[in-house]
Amino acid sequence: MTDPAQSKPAAGSPAGTVDEFAHIPRRRARHPLITLAGAALAFFLVFYGWRDLRYALSSGEPLELGAAAAVFKNDKATADLANRYVRVAGVPDRESALELDTKGSWVFSQLFRVLGTGDRLFVHRLQNPLPAARAEADVFEGRLIRIDELPYAQAIRGYFAKHVTATHYFATDTTLATLAALAGRAPGAPLSIVDRGGDKVALAADEALAIEVVKPDEVQIGLPNGRFPTEDAARAAITSRGGEVTAARGLVKTAAPSSAGASSLLASAPEPPSRWTFVVRFPAARRQAALDELGDIDRTVEIRDARETIATRASELAAADSALVIRAPGAAERRLPAANVAAVHTIAPVVIPDGAYLLIEGDRPRDHVASVIISLVLMTFGVFNVVALVRNR
Repeated sequence: MTDPAQSKPAAGSPAGTVDEFAHIPRRRARHPLITLAGAALAFFLVFYGWRDLRYALSSGEPLELGAAAAVFKNDKATADLANRYVRVAGVPDRESALELDTKGSWVFSQLFRVLGTGDRLFVHRLQNPLPAARAEADVFEGRLIRIDELPYAQAIRGYFAKHVTATHYFATDTTLATLAALAGRAPGAPLSIVDRGGDKVALAADEALAIEVVKPDEVQIGLPNGRFPTEDAARAAITSRGGEVTAARGLVKTAAPSSAGASSLLASAPEPPSRWTFVVRFPAARRQAALDELGDIDRTVEIRDARETIATRASELAAADSALVIRAPGAAERRLPAANVAAVHTIAPVVIPDGAYLLIEGDRPRDHVASVIISLVLMTFGVFNVVALVRNR
């Protein structure tokens, strides 16, 4: 049966032939702008994910960088390392490390800086729990990217600067040499010094410093409260052995470990004892014998070097004749021989500089195979739209 309206044969058709589909309207072609927009979007997505695609196609063998402290102090040495699979060794700063968790899940990861790199290398350790061998090796293997290229770079910088601090310890000889070299610095000028970890620290004039001074002729002794109920009894045990008490610090209790109360082996550890604590001076001839006798009284007797902590500021420090000189306003000048200075330290915020790197541990090129597949699909879609656009012109 044929449609009477389509009784005329199409041109070139044999006589008596009728096109029964001629009445069906032809589908409207897409507007060229839609086709062009689809192709442009596909190519843009491929370009946007180019870093992941390039990393996925890189070598599966990590690039050996060696010691982080030697590599990341030089901008030129790290110029071509971005978005590479690398292996680097370094000492993590566990004191200022952050523990990150994903909202809605009990998945934790670590973020910390590597000492000796001038805060130019941070590591995001994803694996949890971490094997003991990897934790002890201090060798990190993964993807190296610039922090500046992260979409949340400013958020990381702001959080570290406001909430994360690190303790910097300075060698006494380094401190003396720096102070001697800057003896003529202008009042209020900052002090730049390298800490024991190899990081350069800029100290403002009003930066607080703590100096640990050892008293070589004195010793700190703690006698357990369980054996000596009163301070007088503890004092008598010392003076009877020839000791002269120069300072009494009362009953001191050692802080419990941070894991106390947790469900762990350390949770069942006995509570730290309270001790009557004294700073004592002994005659040189009697010193060692007296300390041995006191130590034999109880296994919880504590004997350690006597130290004094002096609080000062960077602007008040100077060096003279192998000694640290403290010139505090309204106080007498004080000289501390270098041999008696155990440590100089300060607490400063962690500031992430420009050009710093983040190593995502465990992120390997083969983990990004999906990026290759997605890019191929997008490229195919984009090319198909371009070809269709050309054919429909």
